[in-house]
Amino acid sequence: MEALSPGIFSFPVFLFILLALIIFAFFRLFKYLVQFIRLTPRKASFVNRYLPVTELAVWTIFFIWAIQYLFNRGYLVSLVPLLVFLIIILYLAWYGLKDIIAGVIFKTTNPLEEKDHVTLAGITGKVTGIKQASIEIEDYSGHIVNVPFSKVVGNIVLKHYPSQSLLSHNFLLQCPLTEADGNIFDLSENLRTTILALPWASQKKEPKISVEAEGAEHVLLNITIFSLDQSYFIKTEKFLEKEFGGQVVKKEAGMA
Repeated sequence: MEALSPGIFSFPVFLFILLALIIFAFFRLFKYLVQFIRLTPRKASFVNRYLPVTELAVWTIFFIWAIQYLFNRGYLVSLVPLLVFLIIILYLAWYGLKDIIAGVIFKTTNPLEEKDHVTLAGITGKVTGIKQASIEIEDYSGHIVNVPFSKVVGNIVLKHYPSQSLLSHNFLLQCPLTEADGNIFDLSENLRTTILALPWASQKKEPKISVEAEGAEHVLLNITIFSLDQSYFIKTEKFLEKEFGGQVVKKEAGMA
């Protein structure tokens, strides 16, 4: 027992344990805070993919350096740091395998296929890929999102049939004609591209825009938009009124 005491109670051993706890806390805090940062889907996917790899690389370098340091100075690698090492290794192993294990469970209980339209983990879109550890979804704004299986196992998965559930909404928008808008064709094209850029607008069916009436300073446009949720129609109207300085004068709802 006396031979082990220098390894257990020596200052360098506790220093390395403290440093290990700091590294552990740093990555946990970073993972917690990153969810409050508004990242693009591509950047979020990059962080989710490479954060575990970065953490594993940091831990590997740390332990190689720590063990080499202790052995070069004659310190014994005692039971305490060894247990810390094993606990962290087991945690990292679970961190890397949990999505794969969850994927096996998900695939056996939810027989999804590519091109299925689903809502899972708060994301609605089309399944574009089913990987070993994640499911790839293209939402209706065109963004590709990789959802780890550990985030969806145990949650409700809704399957959609867009050909049956796609809603249409028709309304008249009176817009002022300004030099910045150019002619009516340019105004209609700007409206079309603006509507398609909205995250809740359907990417499968483009909006229909036609001229209802034309005046010297204003034009009345007949617009039909498509979406999966009726609540988005009012949001689209208000957005277009604000963006183009127009006014909605009539609206009708129906099925596509």
